[in-house]
Amino acid sequence: MALAQVKPAFAPEELQVRRELAALYRIFHYYGWTDLTATHLSARLPGDPAHYLMNSLDFLFEEMSVSNLSKIAFDGRMVTPGRRLNQAGHIIHASVLEARPEVNFVLHSHTRAGTAVSACPGGLLPLSQHAGVVLATLSTHPYQDSTSAADEGALLVRDLGQNYAMLLQNHGLLTVGRTAAEAFMYHYYLEMACKIQVDILSMTAKPVVPPAEALAPMLEWGDPKNGPKGDQYWPALLRLVERRYPDYAD
Repeated sequence: MALAQVKPAFAPEELQVRRELAALYRIFHYYGWTDLTATHLSARLPGDPAHYLMNSLDFLFEEMSVSNLSKIAFDGRMVTPGRRLNQAGHIIHASVLEARPEVNFVLHSHTRAGTAVSACPGGLLPLSQHAGVVLATLSTHPYQDSTSAADEGALLVRDLGQNYAMLLQNHGLLTVGRTAAEAFMYHYYLEMACKIQVDILSMTAKPVVPPAEALAPMLEWGDPKNGPKGDQYWPALLRLVERRYPDYAD
């Protein structure tokens, strides 16, 4: 007779972060923002300055759950036994989390639209309301192979600055947040803005560009100085995850 698997016990604060991060993985799967087992989402561990949570290369996003998130040391050691460290992911996430103490979640994707816009000379253009949400806090980082460039972490942090969203040229998108809801909100609006831009520019080389004064309220609303955003969406997203992917909490 097989023994029942014993689920690990987590402190309440860590369990909450694990639930939110596992939910983010399932939400990324729902929206189709995945790339096999590559790309990565991370969260700072409360009360534990030496470690953070991220996926390993062993799981698809649709498989991520509370208990199979990997605990990783900021020095690059995989603490969770039997897991394979995503070295590129570690360089990106550890660098950002260490440099930005107010940030608790970091999200990275390789979507088609996000990568396409990241490779355009003008980057993200002010062509939609969605773009207006992120343009006030958007930066750009030139392409380097994360695992072969010794200075990648330092340069990425430098280019991100105090912004909450970034185009990684020829690579994809990165957003950060003080909360899971905020990191997701910036990623959603950035991804949507990229999709809309690809659609528009596939139809015309001379799109209608909103006047600066018309876009100003969206830029102001999306500026992180106005406090964490996304709470209005987060409960509904969690209900979606609980309905569609109840095993995320395992």
